[in-house]
Amino acid sequence: MGDRAELALQLTQGLRAAFLALQRAGDKACRAYGLSHRAHAALQAVDQGGPDGARPSEIASQLGVSRAAATTFIQRLESKALVETTPDPDDDRGVRVALTRHGLDVLLRCGQLERRLAARTIEGLPASALQRAVHLLEEFRHRLAERTIEIVR
Repeated sequence: MGDRAELALQLTQGLRAAFLALQRAGDKACRAYGLSHRAHAALQAVDQGGPDGARPSEIASQLGVSRAAATTFIQRLESKALVETTPDPDDDRGVRVALTRHGLDVLLRCGQLERRLAARTIEGLPASALQRAVHLLEEFRHRLAERTIEIVR
């Protein structure tokens, strides 16, 4: 077996390549409904707010962007009639963002396309191999979360 550092690098490169391929495939599925991958993520963040909707700050947090960037996403989604904003009953200056019926329909259909794509991707792979891969990825994620890297200058 090769050097562990080389194997770690190969694993990281493989994960990055798989992530990018997954993102491109997700983009393709979302584009069928006129959405970018980020717009789809924004719709999912709005959906997390439940029936009362989500605050723009909550959407920003879930997307990992500034509140201003989230507001831009919200405005774009609103112009496509995918979300609607209403005054926040708990904050006179704030708003709540909720999915419209059309937005919910698009979110569900895009999700269905992604699930079908995922199912097709794993066709023919043994369940035991998939379970091992899931376990390995969870372990890798866990180890990354608990370790820090010191930068030496």
